[in-house]
Amino acid sequence: MGAATYGYESARALLSARGSALQRPFQIVIITADFLLILLSYVLGVCLHGAEVASSANGVSLGAGLFVGGVFVTFAYFRDLYATHRLLNLAWQLRKVLYIWLMSLTVLAVVAFLLDSTNNLSRGSVLVFAAIGGIGLIGLRFVWQSVFGTSFARTRLVDRKVVLLSLRPLDLTSSRFKDLRRNGFDVVHYVVLGGNCDDDHWERAIRDVIRQSRSAEVDEYLLAIDWNELPVLRKLTSLLRALPQPVRLLPDDPIADLVARPFFPVSGTIAIEIQRPPLSIVERLQKRSLDVGVALFALVLLMPLVLTVAVLIKLDSPGPIIFRQSRRGFNGKPFEIWKFRTMTVCDTICQAAKRGARITRIGRFLRMTGIDELPQLWNVLRGDMSLVGPRPHALAHDHYYDELISKYVYRHHMKPGLTGWAQVNGFRGGTPTIDLMEKRIEYDVWYVGNWSIWLDLKIMARTASAVLFQEAY
Repeated sequence: MGAATYGYESARALLSARGSALQRPFQIVIITADFLLILLSYVLGVCLHGAEVASSANGVSLGAGLFVGGVFVTFAYFRDLYATHRLLNLAWQLRKVLYIWLMSLTVLAVVAFLLDSTNNLSRGSVLVFAAIGGIGLIGLRFVWQSVFGTSFARTRLVDRKVVLLSLRPLDLTSSRFKDLRRNGFDVVHYVVLGGNCDDDHWERAIRDVIRQSRSAEVDEYLLAIDWNELPVLRKLTSLLRALPQPVRLLPDDPIADLVARPFFPVSGTIAIEIQRPPLSIVERLQKRSLDVGVALFALVLLMPLVLTVAVLIKLDSPGPIIFRQSRRGFNGKPFEIWKFRTMTVCDTICQAAKRGARITRIGRFLRMTGIDELPQLWNVLRGDMSLVGPRPHALAHDHYYDELISKYVYRHHMKPGLTGWAQVNGFRGGTPTIDLMEKRIEYDVWYVGNWSIWLDLKIMARTASAVLFQEAY
């Protein structure tokens, strides 16, 4: 990968966590807003539940609100929730806010129990407080993201003047470097050192950079170094230690992929997780709870549609309403998948085509809208499938692609799903060529290695949008 592949997430990660002196007043404003919102939420919770706010003489109710507010902003500060560049990452903010909010309420419950003060707290008031406070804190994140997303805020609040160093010329007009500017990086000086670290020009260029750093108002230095240039990077970083400003590596894709993975101590050194272990008990519980809850709700909500489709299929062509076929699930275990029948009965297995002659009249509509997949909600409830995961293929295709694509078997490290990361990235329906199947597998493998409950929710939201506004087949 070239140095021009440096992107948006790398830009965010390189900003200083505490911010410059100009940013600190705004951080104080954000912290104060969170604290006051939590306190106001507690007062509203008490009032809405029909209780009276305690007077300042005993301060029990207000004290609980003050306590939770203090715990929340303290935890949030040390988790970098108030770093201005973090406010641009809405998904990250929402995850952290929800986690810290629940943790703060847990601390309140534990402290109240230890101090034998639970009788002074109304359960109803605390529940209302938890709901109002959580919604308010999430709403504030949308406000801050909107405020800091403006061009004025980026230039005034998250702007950082940087010097960019690389070993060969880069295209600074590319979209990747435009992302740097959009996220507050202002490249005030660009130096091309050259690839030969033994060259006199290379040494002189570094000395010039060090000399200019003493007079220039620069916040930090970025190194655009590729993965295959690490020996040069070691020499370069040793020479740049004379700089008073921070020096950071702007990684290409291979480096960014590695440093984003978990690190674990191993015998005095560290190991990088290349392949994640199976989901933990807690993670499996999260995924299963989401599957069962959404599948049950969807079946109840869509039951009239399911019954109507069943009648139309029976009237349209002879054959069963439900199409059953063996597929491989988690760890290669076979199971029977259910779909509404959309084709005339055939004894051979062939991958579905968008305009296949065997597709029935009602079947074409079911495929176009994705309704033919609805019976797989039963597979989800049975535990054979998940709402989100690699789409299951016919056994004949599994055997065929196992021999051609080395990573194919890795898909079976996760339960198959009604939808998946590959599908929301454009790989829905048939894959008539090996190249297309390889790209689909790359997305499936990435999903298995990067699973989170938030990723599942994101995929489900994008799937709903695709079903509504795109044609499926």
